Amino acid sequence: MKKLVSLLCALALMAAILPCAVADEEPITITYYRQELNRNSVATYAETAWVQALEERLNIKLEIQGPASSDDYNTAVNAMLTSKKYPDLLFYDWNTQYNGGILAGVEDGVIVPISEIPEYKDKVPNWFKVLDEHPEVRRGVVNDDGSIVTFCHWEPNMARNAYWGYAVRKDWLDRLNLEIPKSIDDLYEVLKAFRDNDANGNGDPNDEIPFSCCNWWGTAHPGMDSLAAAFSLKVNTIYRDPQNDKMTYWTEYNGGQNFKDYVTTLAKWYSEKLIDVDAITQKYDAWAAKVTGDKVGVFFCFPDSVASWEDGIRQTLKDQGYGNADDVCIYGLVPLTGVDGVPYNYDNDNALVSYVGSNQPTVITTAAVENGHIDKCLELLNYLYSEEGSELINWGVEGVSYTKNEDGTHVWTDKVTNDPDYPMSDAVFKYALPTLGAWPKAMSYEAWGAMNLVVPDQITTHKNYAAGSSALDKPGYSLTIEEQDATTPLTEINTAVSEVYVNVITGNKPVEDLDALLTQVQGMGIKQVVDAYQSGYERFMSR
Repeated sequence: MKKLVSLLCALALMAAILPCAVADEEPITITYYRQELNRNSVATYAETAWVQALEERLNIKLEIQGPASSDDYNTAVNAMLTSKKYPDLLFYDWNTQYNGGILAGVEDGVIVPISEIPEYKDKVPNWFKVLDEHPEVRRGVVNDDGSIVTFCHWEPNMARNAYWGYAVRKDWLDRLNLEIPKSIDDLYEVLKAFRDNDANGNGDPNDEIPFSCCNWWGTAHPGMDSLAAAFSLKVNTIYRDPQNDKMTYWTEYNGGQNFKDYVTTLAKWYSEKLIDVDAITQKYDAWAAKVTGDKVGVFFCFPDSVASWEDGIRQTLKDQGYGNADDVCIYGLVPLTGVDGVPYNYDNDNALVSYVGSNQPTVITTAAVENGHIDKCLELLNYLYSEEGSELINWGVEGVSYTKNEDGTHVWTDKVTNDPDYPMSDAVFKYALPTLGAWPKAMSYEAWGAMNLVVPDQITTHKNYAAGSSALDKPGYSLTIEEQDATTPLTEINTAVSEVYVNVITGNKPVEDLDALLTQVQGMGIKQVVDAYQSGYERFMSR
């Protein structure tokens, strides 16, 4: 890297003594390789109000060069890199897609090592101020050699990432005079009551499904996985032992006892008809029809689904002529307290400790130095992290897509909320990016919430989902190539565990098979996997 840094420093010095641009000069075209916007209401970023305003404010033309579809994005990037015809800015997950990772991209002369060149680093003070004030964000972007070369979205309010959890029909609880379940034992009692009574009030005490989920992302058991948190477990992933901050795996935690207790509990619930018989195999549409058909008491739920599902349930009550539609209430549960007495959050993707989108970085390429665009690129990135830039990318243009109240809060205008052709969730992309990361920006909880949390039950649900402990989550890790190789057995281990896990729950295998599974997993090399992640975790936390 030293030769590259020396060359770039020389180029930076030359640029510094060149005459500055005057205000009436033609806009500079900044090329940015990333996937196009490609939304229902707008196809390209160039058509959006926020990009047009950005171009005017900075006297630039932002030329997006990537493909419209994400399906072939990495292939397209690799072809571009092979051609050595680089854009000024490039969006790319270097550490998973580029041979040798992001530092290899620097060594190969593709990426400008911004932090190592004072003349460049000083021109993006807003980003480095974030990193200086938020060590948890800095840890996510700093490389093992101490350099920082990427620009990513970051989370000023981590509660935004409480994307999912379990919801209960509170109107069913009220009908049966039941309290909101707070623990895994409470939930068991609630599920039995839903099974044994006419909880939905339609006159049939046998048509309720106490708990249901679906094969959401093509995996066998996603909706049930989150119950594992009550047993201090995370399903099929390496996570933190909350007792000692060491990496572990769910069949290994506490000698495997918690895993056995969890699977045995679900098998008991399944045999007692507390879990939907179709929960493991059914697709989303069939499952959602049960929820909106007023059949399901407890279910996996996104906060932004609450309003539409409540509307669907109300319509069912009206169509079938029973109950009071005004009473319908989907209530998101605070993560259930379990064996440790702690309400661990449900998230299996570590979102509640993902302070920065380090897997969605933008870099400045050496082409920007060679063509003289480097200063404009730095100005652009610095602006996007400014208060004004953050407001622009998250809310759009004041007076067009939003207005401000006297207290400084924002409100979407009718252009967003009452578009004649598109729902609010589509129309907003004509003006701003309130719900989309993957840009150099500070995510706005307010803007995101104004799109996703628009009725009281959504707000309550999201607040409750965010109330859990993140002690099981791992904030990140940095694996060497050798450590990456050591983790390869995990895929086969997960497959073996899932096969037994699902079949024991559904009664197709006896619970006694769990002991043999624990032995099998150890023989497949789980210790070397855990050890590799432990080293990577310690390396990450020492940054």
